[in-house]
Amino acid sequence: MIDFSPPPVKLICAITYAPQVNLEDVFADIEAALGAIDDRSMTIDFNHTNYYTPEMGPDLKKLLVSFEKPFWAEDLWLAKKTTVDLEGVYSESGKRKINLDPGYLEPAKLVLASTKNYSHRIYLNQGIWAEVTLIYTENKFQNLPWTYPDYLQPEFIDFLTKARNRIGGKPIG
Repeated sequence: MIDFSPPPVKLICAITYAPQVNLEDVFADIEAALGAIDDRSMTIDFNHTNYYTPEMGPDLKKLLVSFEKPFWAEDLWLAKKTTVDLEGVYSESGKRKINLDPGYLEPAKLVLASTKNYSHRIYLNQGIWAEVTLIYTENKFQNLPWTYPDYLQPEFIDFLTKARNRIGGKPIG
């Protein structure tokens, strides 16, 4: 019998947050929900769009975290539902102070989850879609037409490359 099960992937989560948020509390809550964090990227200024400013305020920051335990790609929708609930914990008067975007990394790509549909997104389950955000080819991460510019920042590319190497990434392409 042929085993069609894919190997586990590396769960990651982008954290965009308002300056008044205690990031250590966010880390603790994320770990309680998704498991132990094994690495964090450098923090960048989130200034590539004003999309979140009306809700979260100015001077936003963003970083990526990765998780220790193996993750199954088919559970991405559940990770997104979990992070949506966690965002509610950090809301004031119905406005979020954090935005959490889980995804997974495998040797060939970075996939992110979203609650918003769009032409390039694939429906997963219970109002959650997924998109390939970056591909790994020619020995580096490459963007796609819809890749958010913050994922192209050197701090995030370095983090994703290190995480890819930890999961045994082989050059593709």
